[in-house]
Amino acid sequence: MTQTGVVREVFPDGSASVLVRMRTACGHSCEDCGGCASAREIVIRARNRADARQGDEVTLSTGTKRVIGAAALVYCLPLGLMLLAALGCALLGGGEKLCALSAILALCLGAALAAVLGRAGHRRLPMEYDIIGLAPETAER
Repeated sequence: MTQTGVVREVFPDGSASVLVRMRTACGHSCEDCGGCASAREIVIRARNRADARQGDEVTLSTGTKRVIGAAALVYCLPLGLMLLAALGCALLGGGEKLCALSAILALCLGAALAAVLGRAGHRRLPMEYDIIGLAPETAER
């Protein structure tokens, strides 16, 4: 998975601090269409494999496996718990309202659990980023 950012600082250990504007779920930058209420910017630390300098616009890469794992946790865990709760309630003879309530509660529990597990996983194994190239206008320097 790739995204772009601007190098804020370069460190002697071969890494760099990069300002990244997070993309939305639709895959576009919020400033392009103005459809999102706010675009989030984060500063990440990345291995500087492209010898980028402060102020350069760069392309960053991160492992697709980690991104897909995080997406599965955030989306599949809550939905899976919701479906299990609804099915379990129905199999146990619960009424329609009880099954709907069980499903909603399981969805909320799954979302909270995904948030806790996601934070714990990020602390234990943070996402690793690599600067893999310079933006075309930066590369001409």
